[in-house]
Amino acid sequence: MRTGRYAPSRPPLASIPLFGGACPVKGLRCCSFSATSEPRPMAHGPTYYEGRGACIYCGDSTSRLTDEHIVPLALGGQHVLRKASCLACADVTKKFEQRVARGLWGDARTSYGAPTRRKKERRSHIEMPDLRMSGRTLRIPANEYPAVLVFYKMNIPGILLGLPDDIDTSNTWTFLAIDDEARRTTHLAKYPDNLAVKFQHVPQDFGRLLLKIGFCQALTTVDPGDFEPICLPYILGQKQNVSYLVGNAAGQHVPQPFGYNLGTEFLGNLNELLVVANVRLYANTFAPGYQVVVGRVKGAELAAKILSKVEARDGLEVQPLTGNSVS
Repeated sequence: MRTGRYAPSRPPLASIPLFGGACPVKGLRCCSFSATSEPRPMAHGPTYYEGRGACIYCGDSTSRLTDEHIVPLALGGQHVLRKASCLACADVTKKFEQRVARGLWGDARTSYGAPTRRKKERRSHIEMPDLRMSGRTLRIPANEYPAVLVFYKMNIPGILLGLPDDIDTSNTWTFLAIDDEARRTTHLAKYPDNLAVKFQHVPQDFGRLLLKIGFCQALTTVDPGDFEPICLPYILGQKQNVSYLVGNAAGQHVPQPFGYNLGTEFLGNLNELLVVANVRLYANTFAPGYQVVVGRVKGAELAAKILSKVEARDGLEVQPLTGNSVS
């Protein structure tokens, strides 16, 4: 658990309601184009996508399958893949989703009334270490506590830099905090120079959460058999270096009038493509966006097939890139 004095690292917001992009990265080696699904507005309210008759993670078609929220319900997710996960895989994904939702963002979710299945257990107050008296805590009403949303500021995914999969850059990730300016001002007027935030440092779980969201998002555009899902060993915990496939998207991100923003793009050339999801959670704040590499398509025939499918289904924008090709 990390605790400390807080100073915002980005322009603060007047408020942070919690509810429910495609941009080519620089420095690719030999990349000839970026193909991006035409942006579609995220529907408000529950939206469902039909399942494929098997677990999207392990391929089991004999066990009972459960619905899978693309973005977890705890983070405002309202888009669902029907009957998409077996119970064993659901237990795996649930654990790292909870560590992020409760450990990294628990106080913020409580403070701003984020969705929860345990409404009766929602805390009315949040305890904060008293920075002026060691060993003492302050009990702040949840709806007054100036909680912060903590994100990780990363490099772009290692695979897009041409790095091998055993080079872990997550030790260079830094924290990015976003707060509610009005609440912070009110709190400091009542408790001068006495504001602390606490959260669990869960970089591995955060990366796995992004990969899970990105993979599910890609499945709203293409089918599991259309690409090699290189993200699955990381989602299931069989591989650890999430920085190989997860990183920040380029550009500045301003608040948008919805809770999250998801999209799918394809990077590479006509012989090999990478399937890349763009994920931005809490998009109604100054939250960063992330690029998540979820799959690979090898061979001109398969690459042409998947691009044709996406073009027919959603429209496709092909953009020339400068630089050298995906390896």
